[in-house]
Amino acid sequence: MPRKTIIIFISVFVIVGAIVLVFSLLSKKDSSVDETASTPWYQSFNPFGGSSKTDEITGGETINDQGQGQNGATEYSAFYQITDFAIAGATFLEDLRPINNTNSEVIEEPVQNEVIINANTKEGRKEIQAILNSELSLEPPLVLDGSFGKLAIQAIKDFQKLKGVTITGKIDAETAPLFTKTTETIGAQEKERFESIPSVRYVERMNGHIHKMFLDTRIKEKISNSTIPSIYEAIFDKSGQSVIYRYLSSDKSISSFMATLGAEKGEFLPQDITDLSVSPDKTKFFYLTENSNGVVGTIGIFDKPTRSVVFNSSFTEWLSQWATIQKIFLTTKPAYGVNGSIFILNSTNKTITKLFGGVSGLTTLVNPNGTLILYSNSTETGPKLGIFDIEKHSIRDLKLYGLPEKCIWGQDNTTLYCALPNVITGIQYPDSWYQGLVSFDDYFVKIDALSGETSTIANSKNETSIDATHLFLNNTEDLLFFTNKKDSTLWSLKLK
Repeated sequence: MPRKTIIIFISVFVIVGAIVLVFSLLSKKDSSVDETASTPWYQSFNPFGGSSKTDEITGGETINDQGQGQNGATEYSAFYQITDFAIAGATFLEDLRPINNTNSEVIEEPVQNEVIINANTKEGRKEIQAILNSELSLEPPLVLDGSFGKLAIQAIKDFQKLKGVTITGKIDAETAPLFTKTTETIGAQEKERFESIPSVRYVERMNGHIHKMFLDTRIKEKISNSTIPSIYEAIFDKSGQSVIYRYLSSDKSISSFMATLGAEKGEFLPQDITDLSVSPDKTKFFYLTENSNGVVGTIGIFDKPTRSVVFNSSFTEWLSQWATIQKIFLTTKPAYGVNGSIFILNSTNKTITKLFGGVSGLTTLVNPNGTLILYSNSTETGPKLGIFDIEKHSIRDLKLYGLPEKCIWGQDNTTLYCALPNVITGIQYPDSWYQGLVSFDDYFVKIDALSGETSTIANSKNETSIDATHLFLNNTEDLLFFTNKKDSTLWSLKLK
């Protein structure tokens, strides 16, 4: 064989070998965590301290494989991936759908209109009492009996003072237009052609488009093409019609834009809102903005220009949760190695009361009736979960590792559904998780907050890698919805 041919053959062999070696090394590289990545842009919304990765320690119990046949193939999966794109926010609601019929005619969906409530009827007065309870955050609330006694008359006066109209204690010509309700313009016969179906509604992060999916058929539909690029957070009202979009403007300031489906124009909220939460009935929202004196807390109403300042503080680093009609809970922004505290803000009399503090890296999740608080404490072995009982002023260690941001309370106020990490990496929590320096593979559990009893529902490591956040439930609490933090896709998990 000529020498030139031998040299060419050896050269080709070396090049091919080098390519194979490079691909082999790349395929073994763990890409789940980018330790050198810089702080993501979305940290402008929720800044936390720095973090570094350390040795791994076990944070969860050992879980046996679930849903596996003898040959290792998955026989049944309780997980369902709803989107293949990143979302900015989602909500559960009952949505209207045309009932299938044999006619080929196209059925138009109902048109929503605002009408003035008739105060001359008992039902109308009940509706007005309900609005007074919500607007004034009355506690105890007015009894919805359609009778305007002394308490109702005083509430009307307070409402008139709030709205800046003549104080009469009556639903007069000036006050009546302030009490409205949404009605459908279709007739009774047409209404029978629609049925109310459980659904989820969600916003696409890339462009702000709104989608919905009926839970019984899993049929998905895009219902809004209005484009707002790079949405970080989207917050729905009770009806799913109004949305607050949160995103970074070109100058890196935080913009918050409130829009309603079908409306001609929306409204920009104040620039650089540092935190925003929604009332339990999802009709109002609370937001924090900084000024030269510190921070101001303001309450607004979806799709209305009404605003009311209820909080002022020289301390600016707060995270809010609107747990009950009257109570807004404020937790100091957490950082590893820094002790945090939680306070109650009474939105009616605008007073603030400290509940407890001195907890390192404190993050919290308050139950729906404002009696129990799930919290995490950063320790040398990771973030540990505990329960604080507000009435008894006592603490219970759940003997579990995790973060409240990966949990949701049930309607009974004592049941918790949590996504807990199988393995805890490092100790600098919650900073390292928020900043994306670490990522979890979760197992899902049901917890009795009173007894501490825990039962495992499913383990994502057996099927797909999930780091769950932004959890919410359907009305019957047999479906748990969450965002997979790894790629911001929307998922569901069967609980029963």
